[in-house]
Amino acid sequence: MYNYMKSKTFKKSKKQKLFFKYSKNNEYLIEKEIVLLMKKEFKLSYNKHIIKSLMNIWGTKINNKLVITFDSYLKMFQKPDRF
Repeated sequence: MYNYMKSKTFKKSKKQKLFFKYSKNNEYLIEKEIVLLMKKEFKLSYNKHIIKSLMNIWGTKINNKLVITFDSYLKMFQKPDRF
């Protein structure tokens, strides 16, 4: 049971580390940053239409730009709506 708890906390901290590694202002990810994160860390590359729909589904508007906040970033990894 101890190993399970240890690995679960590691996964949480890894998600946080990835978010803060690619976020320039540590509050949200813009479109370029989310594309870079997916490309480098998850080896995923999608066309711009798929990225735009991801931003529309998961993003929130800040200064008239769609961004991925830390809360919505964490929700992406939860069932059943994770990517």
